[in-house]
Amino acid sequence: MMRWWSAALVGACLAGLSACGGGSASEAPTAQQVVEAFQRDGLAVPNPRDNTSGNCERLGCAQMITTDAVTVMSFQDEAAATKIADQFGEDAFRRGAVVLQYAAARTPEDQRAKLEGSLAAMRG
Repeated sequence: MMRWWSAALVGACLAGLSACGGGSASEAPTAQQVVEAFQRDGLAVPNPRDNTSGNCERLGCAQMITTDAVTVMSFQDEAAATKIADQFGEDAFRRGAVVLQYAAARTPEDQRAKLEGSLAAMRG
């Protein structure tokens, strides 16, 4: 009886982890993948450039892609992403381990909503 209970408990735990995702970096999209998804969705993200070097060391991100419309940052985990999004306040949106940062581009509200919707769809 105890062996069956242990097996059921382990199975439930494993199912829960796979259903919820472990929040690991390998499951989160990179900043580049997010920008590519925006492009596929027909959203304006002109002049993408990799600004990881010199910025991510200071901010703790894994990758930073800056466009004329938005800066996309990917992080190793959601906790690090939350910390940065909280620092940027209303000029940022976080979904999982990805942060969209709007301050430099002064992204209009309607464009922000489209970018956020695209990111939400990407993350499932």
